[in-house]
Amino acid sequence: MKAEWLQRGGGSSLIVVLTGWAVGAGPFRHLTGAGPGACDVLVLSDYRDLSLPRWPEGYETVDLVAWSFGVAAACRLPHRGLFRRRVALCGSWMPCDDGLGIPRALLQATKAGLSALSLQKFARRAGCDLPEDADIGALREELETVMGWEDVALVPDFDRVVLGAADRIFSRRNLDRAWRGRAGRFEVLDCGHNPFGLWRDWGEVLA
Repeated sequence: MKAEWLQRGGGSSLIVVLTGWAVGAGPFRHLTGAGPGACDVLVLSDYRDLSLPRWPEGYETVDLVAWSFGVAAACRLPHRGLFRRRVALCGSWMPCDDGLGIPRALLQATKAGLSALSLQKFARRAGCDLPEDADIGALREELETVMGWEDVALVPDFDRVVLGAADRIFSRRNLDRAWRGRAGRFEVLDCGHNPFGLWRDWGEVLA
């Protein structure tokens, strides 16, 4: 995975964020609550390889925030026990699934027709801006990888699951099915696929 330090100020706590496909850290750069004496924030993306990067030792707590395809990636991390608290936002543990995630035919069509123009259309539906350096080839490969995540015996383990009532990427019906009976705390918020505009700081995300 690719790693970007959103905040690195020597805090005693670390928040690891598994972001959504193609969008990087842009959707949550406005969130405060990080920096000296608070918490550091490390953003992970590009799920072609789920190897966790090394980060400095000595954090008192490490929390996980997973969004969109990052939810499924989080479920497949080799060391999920590292995290004190785990929050899933607007995603499914089965991302490519006709009943629990995004229908396979839709993802296949997205992969086949991926271009700068189609990526902009996706960004509008997701309610996000795109990084300027989007790599179409790498994003296509990432979609192919995600479409291969079919381990249905997986047991998702999140303390808080948030869905968007107006999500235009994952259908509300499919996410309801995916999380029924599988979430410690289940909420539907008045937002689209990108919920981060509802919050001002990381404490609200982890609440």
